[in-house]
Amino acid sequence: MKEISALIGPPRWYHVVVCLLTFVRAFPSSWTQLAALFVAADVEHWCSRPNDPPFANWTEQRWKAEAIPVVNGSQLSAVGPKHESCRMFPANIISDNTSIVLLDQSRTVSCDAWSYNDTIPGSSAVPEWDLVCQHQWQRSMMTSVVFVGSLVGSLVMGHMSDRFGRRTVFFISVFGAALFGSLGAVSPSVKWYNTLRFFASVNIAGIQTSSAALLAEILDPRFRTFLNIGYTAGFAIPSMLLPGVAYLLSDWKLLQLLTGLIALACVPFMLVVQESPRWLITAGREEQAARAISKILKMNRRTVPNLKYAVQVIAERIRESSTSAIGPVEILRHRMIRRNTFLLFVVWFCDNFLMFALTLGAVDIEGSHLVNFAVSTAAEIPAAFLGLAIVYYCPRRPSQVATLLLAGIAAAAIELTPAGSPYVSLSLSMAGRFVLILSASVKWVWTMELFPTAARGFGFAACFTVGRLGGIVAPFMSVIKKQASVYVAAGLLAAAALVGAGAAVLLPETRGIELPDTFDEAEDVAKERGKRGEMELTTKRHPEEEAGDVDCRRI
Repeated sequence: MKEISALIGPPRWYHVVVCLLTFVRAFPSSWTQLAALFVAADVEHWCSRPNDPPFANWTEQRWKAEAIPVVNGSQLSAVGPKHESCRMFPANIISDNTSIVLLDQSRTVSCDAWSYNDTIPGSSAVPEWDLVCQHQWQRSMMTSVVFVGSLVGSLVMGHMSDRFGRRTVFFISVFGAALFGSLGAVSPSVKWYNTLRFFASVNIAGIQTSSAALLAEILDPRFRTFLNIGYTAGFAIPSMLLPGVAYLLSDWKLLQLLTGLIALACVPFMLVVQESPRWLITAGREEQAARAISKILKMNRRTVPNLKYAVQVIAERIRESSTSAIGPVEILRHRMIRRNTFLLFVVWFCDNFLMFALTLGAVDIEGSHLVNFAVSTAAEIPAAFLGLAIVYYCPRRPSQVATLLLAGIAAAAIELTPAGSPYVSLSLSMAGRFVLILSASVKWVWTMELFPTAARGFGFAACFTVGRLGGIVAPFMSVIKKQASVYVAAGLLAAAALVGAGAAVLLPETRGIELPDTFDEAEDVAKERGKRGEMELTTKRHPEEEAGDVDCRRI
């Protein structure tokens, strides 16, 4: 539906507002995904001393020195010995009426109560809910439950976006994310907290999928790189600010409250943002589409004569198409679209797995977890702006393949870096996240270009959902390293990069093409993989070419 881009024209004030909205929505999105790293930050802990005599009279220092074993090799550390977190020497009291205690230092036992180091500034839910030792998996679950919610929300909200509209679903999701995210601050238990985070992430998925379609469907192909401003730099900047916010608040409940309330920053945009004209026309709502385009043109200070007639002509072309059904099932009826959807699933899964493995692993690097996370995230900001140029000038396929392979090398190298090399690990983390932001820049736009308007919301949401499966697995990489081996972890990360790059090789090149509106048009795009060069892919001329005979394919 090239004519929609022609009617709206090149990016002006309305496009800036929508682009700003995609940036603002990144705050609740990124903070919801990453808040658990600081809400449940690790706290030094050890088995607590019994309250019974004679231990009740012992100081904490004496208890640690005599009853808590020292980690092998830590005696020689410059910062002093490190005590075991989950084991203790069993104690036998010789007599009930004496303080004589025999500690069996030939063996250790686990414990079910812990003491915590409360001298370190900051607040964490870990001491409140005892999320340590045999309960430590619940900390990983705090992050994984967000991706489970995103998985469910992407499918549900993506389908709702195709059925009820991008704008409607977006703002419903904004209020839902604010409500459930804020309630997480008063959770009485970790189960309630995870339940509320699940529903918050369902709505975050609605924000993600609907806003992506809302912006993509008003942009000319040449300006589709604007997607990257909100979806790469937009994610990186809030993520980099999060450690500072956590430090300033120094209270996990306030941090969780702010994570929910920040979604309300999107509400003022309700006064300006219109429903996607592409979606309105595809849904048969020509009059509403004409009104939406008219408001957009007014804000952009442009006029189009006979606007209603132009919209009717576009709508008639859609009705004449052999395939204009709306719904996710239609994707399965077209062989090439079905094939490309599966390949996109693989790319999204591998890309997200690598991204969140590196992101979550940044807090495990030796040193301050707040500083390490912020520094590692800072690498994403220049990458986001470089991604604009890559999407604008470079073909999709080689860009996606190269960035995934480079990310795999960096991720595997981190696991194989010996202990005591925090600067090497941090540098590799920055490099890996840098190229993964470039990968995401390509991935978001490429996905939008492969699905027709009638199913773009659901198609993007389905890819987003499968990507969240990678996010569900990523938090448990730390468990794999401890229970299996760093070599196993490195192998999994390298394999993910290879598989994702292999899937990208098989996808069709789409740089410079018009967004397909019907399933027939999407099938035509999908069949172009065998043709050489991007020049052969671009079978339609851009509005600028028709107006001024400018060859946009040479840009």
